[in-house]
Amino acid sequence: MIKKLTASNEQEVMDLLKPEALQNLFILGDLENFGYETDFLELWGDFDEAENLRACMLRFGKNFLPYSKEDSFDVAGFAEIIKNRENTPLNISGIPRVTSQFEKELPELVSMRQDSHFCKCTNASMMNANREVIIRSAKADDVAAIIEMRKGIEEFGERNDNEALIIEQLEQGSKRIYTIEQRGEIVSVAESSAENSFSAMVTGVATRKEYRGQGFASTIMKRLCCDLLAEGKTPCLFYNNPVAGKMYHQIGFEDVSDFVLYR
Repeated sequence: MIKKLTASNEQEVMDLLKPEALQNLFILGDLENFGYETDFLELWGDFDEAENLRACMLRFGKNFLPYSKEDSFDVAGFAEIIKNRENTPLNISGIPRVTSQFEKELPELVSMRQDSHFCKCTNASMMNANREVIIRSAKADDVAAIIEMRKGIEEFGERNDNEALIIEQLEQGSKRIYTIEQRGEIVSVAESSAENSFSAMVTGVATRKEYRGQGFASTIMKRLCCDLLAEGKTPCLFYNNPVAGKMYHQIGFEDVSDFVLYR
């Protein structure tokens, strides 16, 4: 049985998610930062016959994140919720054993599948960083320029960044963005998202093509990871580019599991 979850289900949700807390970083972080009742966040739960919570699915904006601790759950019920969201593109992500089951209910997902590696960092340092650049923490006024800069990153494809939401997350503290500038323009960027009391997801790492090869990306990543670790937060990320993966491993990331995105 699927029903909408509220703050009254907090303990059940935590018992379900925390055994694989890192893999559920997005769900846990969003609930910690925004609660259960906002315009852009919803959480549904699937209960077994004994009324035990066995699976859940989060909607954050246009993104859906399902999770189950076992193979058997109401995939069709969750898929129906996704299908009933008008004018919402299919953006689903999570661990393969859960997300793969949605391919039967939503066949169009098969061609959208992007397999990635999920990893964490428990130790990082600024050794071999580029000491000639200044890393700055972005403010609300910088967000528009950062969004514009990322539009020129070919590897990102089309992005639909929500400027107002990014600013809200920066001001709330659930996100931070670090930048490197050259000649008055932003040329390299890295950010965290879904920051919570124990972890954070590192995303949006990018450097303008003409400034690559100078260690900007690794330098800004090292600074971000060192700052997160100093606050007791484990940096996590997922990647599917072997070149990027090599850089992440050199910084101190280690693979934890696989991760799938459909978009």
